[in-house]
Amino acid sequence: MTEIAPAILTNDINDFRKTYAGIFALSHYFIKLHVDFCDGEFVPSKTVMPMDLGFLKASPLFLVAHLMTLNPQIYFADAKNAGFKWVIFHFEAFNSDDEIKNAIRTADSMELRPGIAINPETPLHLIAKFLPLVGIVQIMGIHPGFQTRSFIPSTVDKIRELRALSKNVIIIVDGGIRVGIARQCANVGADILVAGSAILRSEDEEMAIETLKLDIES
Repeated sequence: MTEIAPAILTNDINDFRKTYAGIFALSHYFIKLHVDFCDGEFVPSKTVMPMDLGFLKASPLFLVAHLMTLNPQIYFADAKNAGFKWVIFHFEAFNSDDEIKNAIRTADSMELRPGIAINPETPLHLIAKFLPLVGIVQIMGIHPGFQTRSFIPSTVDKIRELRALSKNVIIIVDGGIRVGIARQCANVGADILVAGSAILRSEDEEMAIETLKLDIES
């Protein structure tokens, strides 16, 4: 069954704590929490960083770090210390295949599970060679760094293509997830749908999660 994973993206630690508390109160609906980190270089926006979130170490949630940064491996130790289990970094943040392989090895050595994210314009064939090394691919349904952007329809074809390439890879879809879109992504093979503004900017966060889950199950 396809999962919903709420996402937090903020540049204010107090806002993060408040948002986390509200999301945690609804954690009977989900297992994973997706946290977005931006360095202001790979994408224009800047957020809190893993070093700011040591208090999450005690969280019972399964924490996923989405690193929209250059040199993502410099944040791995802080992510590990904050209790994150998965670190997802962008293919486009690297200059060579060797750099990507080094980041994967670094994550593995720290007992963090690595994943590769790809931007909407990046074709899947560029990451096919890394599928034996990572078990997670995150397909961006929007250009990264901001919430509330509209879902790019061709993302659905990319999910379908990736599922045809690998039956075992965990496919995450991040960005623009809404009712209707969630069902489309689930139907073609997505395992986890990341929802930020669809939940956090709704009038009723609990109803928003319930509605997304119903959409997937319909």
